[in-house]
Amino acid sequence: MCASITLPRVTVLLLLTLSACQVHHGGNDYFPLTPGMQWQYRIERTTMDGVRHLRDLIEVSPPTPEQAADLRQRVTLDGQRFTYQLTDAGIYRIGVQRSHGPAPLAQTEQLLVLPATLALDQQWQGRSLTAVLESSAPPWESLFRVQVPVEIHYRVTSLNADITTPAGTFDHCLLVSGRGSTTADFGNGIGTTEVEIISHEWYAPERGLVRMERHERSTAKALRAGTLVMELDHWSRP
Repeated sequence: MCASITLPRVTVLLLLTLSACQVHHGGNDYFPLTPGMQWQYRIERTTMDGVRHLRDLIEVSPPTPEQAADLRQRVTLDGQRFTYQLTDAGIYRIGVQRSHGPAPLAQTEQLLVLPATLALDQQWQGRSLTAVLESSAPPWESLFRVQVPVEIHYRVTSLNADITTPAGTFDHCLLVSGRGSTTADFGNGIGTTEVEIISHEWYAPERGLVRMERHERSTAKALRAGTLVMELDHWSRP
Protein backbone atom coordinates (compact mmCIF):
# COMPACT_ATOMS: atom_id res chain seq x y z
CA MET A 1 0.00 0.00 0.00
CA CYS A 2 1.43 3.37 -0.96
CA ALA A 3 1.67 6.03 1.67
CA SER A 4 -0.22 9.22 0.95
CA ILE A 5 1.70 12.47 0.85
CA THR A 6 0.12 15.71 2.04
CA LEU A 7 1.68 18.83 0.59
CA PRO A 8 1.77 21.99 2.66
CA ARG A 9 -0.94 24.49 1.70
CA VAL A 10 1.62 27.06 0.50
CA THR A 11 3.23 24.46 -1.80
CA VAL A 12 -0.13 23.50 -3.30
CA LEU A 13 -0.97 27.15 -4.01
CA LEU A 14 2.44 27.67 -5.60
CA LEU A 15 2.01 24.67 -7.88
CA LEU A 16 -1.42 25.89 -8.95
CA THR A 17 -0.03 29.34 -9.70
CA LEU A 18 2.84 27.94 -11.76
CA SER A 19 0.45 25.73 -13.72
CA ALA A 20 -1.72 28.74 -14.55
CA CYS A 21 1.30 30.73 -15.71
CA GLN A 22 2.36 27.94 -18.04
CA VAL A 23 -0.86 28.08 -20.08
CA HIS A 24 0.09 29.45 -23.51
CA HIS A 25 -2.17 30.65 -26.28
CA GLY A 26 -1.77 29.55 -29.86
CA GLY A 27 -1.58 31.66 -32.98
CA ASN A 28 -5.34 31.40 -33.53
CA ASP A 29 -5.95 33.04 -30.14
CA TYR A 30 -3.70 36.01 -30.91
CA PHE A 31 -5.00 36.47 -34.46
CA PRO A 32 -8.74 35.73 -34.24
CA LEU A 33 -10.59 35.45 -37.52
CA THR A 34 -14.18 35.09 -36.35
CA PRO A 35 -16.55 36.44 -39.04
CA GLY A 36 -18.03 39.75 -37.94
CA MET A 37 -15.12 40.83 -35.73
CA GLN A 38 -14.06 44.46 -36.20
CA TRP A 39 -11.03 46.52 -35.21
CA GLN A 40 -10.70 50.30 -35.39
CA TYR A 41 -7.16 51.70 -35.34
CA ARG A 42 -5.56 55.09 -34.92
CA ILE A 43 -2.61 55.43 -37.27
CA GLU A 44 0.28 57.86 -37.17
CA ARG A 45 2.44 58.01 -40.33
CA THR A 46 5.67 59.96 -40.15
CA THR A 47 7.59 60.58 -43.36
CA MET A 48 10.04 63.20 -44.58
CA ASP A 49 7.01 65.38 -45.39
CA GLY A 50 5.72 65.38 -41.81
CA VAL A 51 3.15 63.57 -39.66
CA ARG A 52 -0.31 62.39 -40.72
CA HIS A 53 -3.00 61.00 -38.44
CA LEU A 54 -5.35 58.46 -40.01
CA ARG A 55 -8.01 55.93 -39.07
CA ASP A 56 -8.61 52.43 -40.34
CA LEU A 57 -11.31 49.83 -39.90
CA ILE A 58 -10.72 46.11 -40.40
CA GLU A 59 -13.51 43.53 -40.47
CA VAL A 60 -13.58 39.75 -40.93
CA SER A 61 -16.00 39.12 -43.78
CA PRO A 62 -18.79 36.54 -43.56
CA PRO A 63 -17.89 33.40 -45.51
CA THR A 64 -19.28 33.00 -49.01
CA PRO A 65 -20.99 29.75 -50.09
CA GLU A 66 -18.03 28.80 -52.30
CA GLN A 67 -15.38 29.72 -49.71
CA ALA A 68 -13.30 26.85 -48.32
CA ALA A 69 -13.75 26.11 -44.61
CA ASP A 70 -10.10 26.86 -43.80
CA LEU A 71 -10.11 30.32 -45.43
CA ARG A 72 -10.92 33.71 -43.88
CA GLN A 73 -10.96 37.20 -45.36
CA ARG A 74 -10.36 40.57 -43.73
CA VAL A 75 -11.41 43.82 -45.44
CA THR A 76 -10.02 47.26 -44.67
CA LEU A 77 -11.77 50.62 -44.84
CA ASP A 78 -10.13 51.48 -48.17
CA GLY A 79 -11.26 48.23 -49.78
CA GLN A 80 -8.17 46.05 -49.45
CA ARG A 81 -9.02 42.39 -49.02
CA PHE A 82 -6.62 39.96 -47.30
CA THR A 83 -7.14 36.20 -47.50
CA TYR A 84 -5.85 33.90 -44.75
CA GLN A 85 -5.61 30.13 -44.48
CA LEU A 86 -5.85 28.28 -41.17
CA THR A 87 -3.51 25.28 -41.07
CA ASP A 88 -2.07 22.95 -38.44
CA ALA A 89 1.22 24.86 -38.76
CA GLY A 90 -0.30 28.30 -38.24
CA ILE A 91 -2.08 31.18 -39.95
CA TYR A 92 -0.87 32.10 -43.44
CA ARG A 93 -1.71 35.11 -45.56
CA ILE A 94 -2.19 33.70 -49.03
CA GLY A 95 -3.67 36.55 -51.05
CA VAL A 96 -4.14 40.30 -51.25
CA GLN A 97 -6.58 42.24 -53.40
CA ARG A 98 -5.99 45.98 -53.27
CA SER A 99 -8.56 48.66 -53.93
CA HIS A 100 -6.82 49.79 -57.13
CA GLY A 101 -6.72 46.28 -58.59
CA PRO A 102 -5.94 42.64 -57.84
CA ALA A 103 -2.49 41.72 -56.56
CA PRO A 104 -2.77 38.06 -55.51
CA LEU A 105 0.08 36.22 -53.83
CA ALA A 106 1.18 33.04 -55.56
CA GLN A 107 0.64 29.75 -53.74
CA THR A 108 4.41 29.37 -53.32
CA GLU A 109 4.56 32.80 -51.64
CA GLN A 110 2.38 32.10 -48.63
CA LEU A 111 3.40 34.29 -45.71
CA LEU A 112 3.28 32.95 -42.17
CA VAL A 113 1.50 35.43 -39.89
CA LEU A 114 1.71 33.47 -36.63
CA PRO A 115 2.66 29.83 -35.91
CA ALA A 116 0.02 27.55 -34.42
CA THR A 117 2.11 27.00 -31.28
CA LEU A 118 4.21 29.77 -29.78
CA ALA A 119 7.22 29.84 -27.50
CA LEU A 120 9.62 32.48 -26.26
CA ASP A 121 12.39 33.21 -28.78
CA GLN A 122 10.55 31.30 -31.52
CA GLN A 123 11.61 32.57 -34.98
CA TRP A 124 10.37 32.49 -38.55
CA GLN A 125 10.81 34.28 -41.85
CA GLY A 126 8.38 36.64 -43.54
CA ARG A 127 8.27 39.38 -46.12
CA SER A 128 6.88 42.90 -46.25
CA LEU A 129 6.78 45.94 -48.53
CA THR A 130 8.16 49.25 -47.33
CA ALA A 131 5.30 51.57 -46.41
CA VAL A 132 6.60 54.96 -45.23
CA LEU A 133 9.66 55.71 -47.33
CA GLU A 134 8.23 58.56 -49.36
CA SER A 135 8.69 62.24 -50.14
CA SER A 136 7.16 64.99 -52.26
CA ALA A 137 10.09 67.36 -51.79
CA PRO A 138 12.14 68.51 -54.80
CA PRO A 139 13.18 67.24 -57.28
CA TRP A 140 9.82 65.45 -57.42
CA GLU A 141 6.71 67.41 -58.39
CA SER A 142 4.43 64.73 -56.97
CA LEU A 143 4.64 62.04 -54.31
CA PHE A 144 7.53 59.64 -54.77
CA ARG A 145 7.01 56.43 -52.77
CA VAL A 146 9.37 53.50 -52.44
CA GLN A 147 7.72 50.08 -52.23
CA VAL A 148 10.33 47.35 -52.18
CA PRO A 149 9.95 43.82 -50.72
CA VAL A 150 12.10 43.09 -47.69
CA GLU A 151 12.68 39.69 -46.10
CA ILE A 152 11.83 40.01 -42.39
CA HIS A 153 13.18 37.81 -39.59
CA TYR A 154 10.53 37.58 -36.84
CA ARG A 155 11.11 36.53 -33.23
CA VAL A 156 8.83 36.11 -30.21
CA THR A 157 10.37 38.45 -27.64
CA SER A 158 7.68 38.12 -24.95
CA LEU A 159 4.66 36.00 -24.08
CA ASN A 160 3.63 38.23 -21.19
CA ALA A 161 3.89 41.84 -22.36
CA ASP A 162 1.56 44.60 -21.17
CA ILE A 163 0.54 47.48 -23.43
CA THR A 164 -1.88 50.40 -23.18
CA THR A 165 -3.76 51.76 -26.19
CA PRO A 166 -6.81 54.05 -26.58
CA ALA A 167 -8.91 50.86 -26.33
CA GLY A 168 -7.51 50.08 -22.85
CA THR A 169 -4.72 48.15 -21.18
CA PHE A 170 -4.01 44.64 -22.42
CA ASP A 171 -2.13 42.09 -20.31
CA HIS A 172 -0.29 38.87 -21.23
CA CYS A 173 0.29 39.98 -24.81
CA LEU A 174 2.43 38.29 -27.40
CA LEU A 175 5.23 40.59 -28.55
CA VAL A 176 6.74 39.82 -31.95
CA SER A 177 9.77 41.77 -33.16
CA GLY A 178 10.95 41.82 -36.75
CA ARG A 179 14.03 43.04 -38.59
CA GLY A 180 15.08 42.89 -42.21
CA SER A 181 17.13 44.75 -44.81
CA THR A 182 17.81 44.75 -48.51
CA THR A 183 19.64 46.69 -51.19
CA ALA A 184 17.76 48.09 -54.17
CA ASP A 185 18.23 50.51 -57.05
CA PHE A 186 15.44 53.11 -57.04
CA GLY A 187 16.69 55.27 -59.89
CA ASN A 188 15.13 58.78 -59.97
CA GLY A 189 18.37 60.32 -58.76
CA ILE A 190 18.48 58.08 -55.68
CA GLY A 191 20.37 55.14 -57.11
CA THR A 192 21.33 52.05 -55.12
CA THR A 193 20.63 52.27 -51.41
CA GLU A 194 20.12 50.07 -48.36
CA VAL A 195 16.67 49.77 -46.81
CA GLU A 196 15.95 48.45 -43.32
CA ILE A 197 12.67 47.62 -41.55
CA ILE A 198 12.33 47.16 -37.77
CA SER A 199 8.93 46.29 -36.33
CA HIS A 200 7.27 45.47 -32.99
CA GLU A 201 3.78 43.98 -32.82
CA TRP A 202 1.68 43.38 -29.69
CA TYR A 203 -1.09 40.77 -29.92
CA ALA A 204 -3.63 40.38 -27.10
CA PRO A 205 -5.32 37.00 -26.49
CA GLU A 206 -8.73 36.85 -28.19
CA ARG A 207 -8.34 40.47 -29.35
CA GLY A 208 -5.63 40.33 -32.00
CA LEU A 209 -3.22 43.10 -32.92
CA VAL A 210 -3.50 45.97 -30.43
CA ARG A 211 -0.36 47.97 -31.30
CA MET A 212 2.23 48.00 -34.04
CA GLU A 213 5.39 50.10 -34.37
CA ARG A 214 7.27 50.06 -37.63
CA HIS A 215 10.47 51.93 -38.42
CA GLU A 216 11.91 52.15 -41.92
CA ARG A 217 15.16 53.78 -42.92
CA SER A 218 17.11 54.29 -46.10
CA THR A 219 20.71 55.32 -46.63
CA ALA A 220 19.50 57.72 -49.34
CA LYS A 221 19.32 61.34 -48.16
CA ALA A 222 16.14 61.90 -50.18
CA LEU A 223 14.29 59.09 -48.36
CA ARG A 224 16.03 58.89 -45.03
CA ALA A 225 13.44 57.44 -42.60
CA GLY A 226 9.79 56.93 -41.75
CA THR A 227 7.65 55.43 -38.98
CA LEU A 228 4.20 53.91 -38.74
CA VAL A 229 2.32 53.41 -35.46
CA MET A 230 -1.05 51.65 -35.21
CA GLU A 231 -3.03 51.59 -31.96
CA LEU A 232 -6.30 49.82 -31.30
CA ASP A 233 -9.06 52.36 -30.66
CA HIS A 234 -12.07 50.04 -30.49
CA TRP A 235 -12.91 46.44 -31.22
CA SER A 236 -16.06 44.32 -31.33
CA ARG A 237 -17.11 40.76 -32.02
CA PRO A 238 -20.48 39.19 -32.83
